[in-house]
Amino acid sequence: MSSSRFAVRQELAGFEWDNQRKDWRRPTVDRELLKQLSQRSTLNGALRVLWFLFLLAVPAVAAIYVSHVNLWLTIPVLYVYYFFYGFWVAIAHELQHKTVFGEKADGFSEFFFFVVQTIVWNSPTYARVSHKLHHRYTMVRNVDPETDWPEVITSRWLRWAMWQRILRILVVGAVVETGRLVWMQVERAAGKKNRMMKEFCTEQEIRAIRLESAAILLIHVAVAALAIWLHAWPVLALFTVAWQLGSPIEELWHMTKHIGRPYNVNDHRLNTRSIRVSWFIRTFFWGLDDHVDHHLYPVVPSRNLPRLHQVLKKDLPVPDNIFGCWAEMFEISREKDRDPRAEFVSVEAPSPRPEATSTGATRATSGG
Repeated sequence: MSSSRFAVRQELAGFEWDNQRKDWRRPTVDRELLKQLSQRSTLNGALRVLWFLFLLAVPAVAAIYVSHVNLWLTIPVLYVYYFFYGFWVAIAHELQHKTVFGEKADGFSEFFFFVVQTIVWNSPTYARVSHKLHHRYTMVRNVDPETDWPEVITSRWLRWAMWQRILRILVVGAVVETGRLVWMQVERAAGKKNRMMKEFCTEQEIRAIRLESAAILLIHVAVAALAIWLHAWPVLALFTVAWQLGSPIEELWHMTKHIGRPYNVNDHRLNTRSIRVSWFIRTFFWGLDDHVDHHLYPVVPSRNLPRLHQVLKKDLPVPDNIFGCWAEMFEISREKDRDPRAEFVSVEAPSPRPEATSTGATRATSGG
């Protein structure tokens, strides 16, 4: 990694997170240009959703057809389907930000958001509160609920995290994951609160989480029961267990976003990692590849992130592909094994200029 180095924490003194100011440093973008890039499009969103549904429909139909010929041959076809199915989380992510469709379609957007969150087994309200905190306090220890990993990412922990995904892909872990998801809905519906819910959710949000979790559980149980009663086995394979088998495949890309990067810094170029993907994956990854750009300006819909990247790229680290990202993560973990105080720093992320300071984390994350 010729473009990176490890440093002791003291060398990041100018980048320490201030929990009182809550300021993020970032390169500036012309206000008028940012306004243009922030425009939403219902047509663009609808076409991209239809494209994703088409990608799901092709292997789904193929799997049903092949199952009548040879059940064993159905397995690889199903895994093509599960590969795409895991990327529902990418659409869910942008729906959290309310940037998939235009403003006039906000009502439909919220309905579709609930449908997608049902697919991924997570309350829409819970997901949105969690993600707002993630943007306001990215990689801030004991606050950001989406990066709540060990403070020191060791090689042993990283290998176990990868092994867990492999077990889920190979069905064994997916059975355990199904039980975990069901129990999570039961606990939330019953009103059990985790730390995030206790500290950051209003009573109204708690009620919404309880109702949504109960509805999600009821929908999944009803669909599974009806499928078993009618002997509609494809429904179980294509819906009931699809997320449990598909999400760990997508997580091989998803996990690269922050793991191993420094906690408690005030620059997303240090705590966030973009990833270079093929043009094909980009069509259904919904901007999660340009993840540093997204964290710097989350009001910009994913369709415009490539344009934003052209403006920002001179101030950003060059993204690597999935293999390079995982290689970096393992190199960081091995360095942490030797010295837990070591921090990974990309020298391609220049020290932010004073005029590039963004004050007001809430303004920076408007739209969720």
